[in-house]
Amino acid sequence: MTASTAPMGLSLAGVAGMAGGILELPPGPARPASEAIQGVSIDTRTLVPGDLFVPLTGGRADGHQFLEEAFRRGAAAALCARSRLPDRRPGPLVVVEDVTRALQQLAREHRLAWQGLMIGVTGSTGKTTTKDLVARVLSVEGPTLRTEGNLNNHWGVPLTLLRLRPEHRAAVVEVGTNHPGEIAPLAVLARPREALITNVGSAHLEHFGSIEAIAREKAELARALPADGVLYLGADSPALIEALRGHPGRRVTYGLSRAADLRAESLEDLGPEGTRFEVRGFPPVRLALVGVHQVASALGALAVAREHRLDPAAAARALEGYRAQKGRMELKRSRGADLLVDCYNANPDSARAALETLASWPARRRIAVLGDMLELGERAGELHRQVAQSARGAELWVVGEHARDYAAGARDAGVEVRLFPDKGSLAEALAPALEPGTVVLLKASRGAALEQVLEGLELEA
Repeated sequence: MTASTAPMGLSLAGVAGMAGGILELPPGPARPASEAIQGVSIDTRTLVPGDLFVPLTGGRADGHQFLEEAFRRGAAAALCARSRLPDRRPGPLVVVEDVTRALQQLAREHRLAWQGLMIGVTGSTGKTTTKDLVARVLSVEGPTLRTEGNLNNHWGVPLTLLRLRPEHRAAVVEVGTNHPGEIAPLAVLARPREALITNVGSAHLEHFGSIEAIAREKAELARALPADGVLYLGADSPALIEALRGHPGRRVTYGLSRAADLRAESLEDLGPEGTRFEVRGFPPVRLALVGVHQVASALGALAVAREHRLDPAAAARALEGYRAQKGRMELKRSRGADLLVDCYNANPDSARAALETLASWPARRRIAVLGDMLELGERAGELHRQVAQSARGAELWVVGEHARDYAAGARDAGVEVRLFPDKGSLAEALAPALEPGTVVLLKASRGAALEQVLEGLELEA
């Protein structure tokens, strides 16, 4: 993983000053302190000569172990925690008390030097796709930076900000959370002028305790806006609307609700071909993403387009050119069967949406392969049972720690269910079930690694 920024006056000495550190040069010939940093990297495998190496520490990994490797690969300098300072200096080091705080401070100062439109995006589901679509629409008017993938945490947000360049007219930064108190400091870093919140659901319920607490956390992004900022809200999320009912600034809602300021009409589910819908003021939109629930992400992007008076036809074309990202309701085929691979993340709301897509899919046989949904806390068993009860017109194949909860819910609802002891046995059963006229949904949290059941299959994109 790497993040880069064009030089904006970031010399070695400048980096030290902005990060609140002290520049220490090794003995002998070294790069001059005035030399510009070419980019920022947290991974020596993707480091580009001239980068500043940032040795992050998390879990079992400590980036300080790779300082020498970073300089062998051409790093111009590296941040280094004072407590991890090596006896032999492998290259210019910016010595700081805490590397993560220094990275954030560097990003904060870099962000302050940039004058474009900053839009922050958060929400329980759909935020990554929405972020991508908003960025595509804004790109109609000029270069637009967006968060890569879902680098949306205390490391990802500053790394994204450090990619800002003078030529960027806009930036769309995803802001995530899985614990209370995380969004506010990230919003301080990003300083959004506009914010988009997709919805509020039960994702990460384990750490928040209630939907209302999640809504309050998401609302922190809106509270970071300036007085003349714009807030875009998913109108189909009652908890979100309630949490921000008293928001003092401009508010634009979007969704399928009749109460939305911008809403989809004449909505058609085209199955494998995606969806088609109309929005007042825009030409008809044909979205390649499968599942009616994906329309909300497109509506958020169109709300931004309308607010900024972008060319409606160009905005619609930008949406139509977008394709599903890996593991996010990604359509694949094997042996003539359709596979809906949605294994990047899962919570009860996104699982129900995926099951609704499966139920409407044109097929003779529908199989829902469900793995664990993580971080649901004390209600995990109950929520897995409820998801299984919402399955319609499909066989349920379940695996994982909560397979029995899924199975109990399915039996209560009269849904056919097969319980597998492990992913290997499920994969063995899946292969012979694949044939023309069959569609299979794979849905689970990322930690379940449910995509492993596809290993060994010949897949067509």
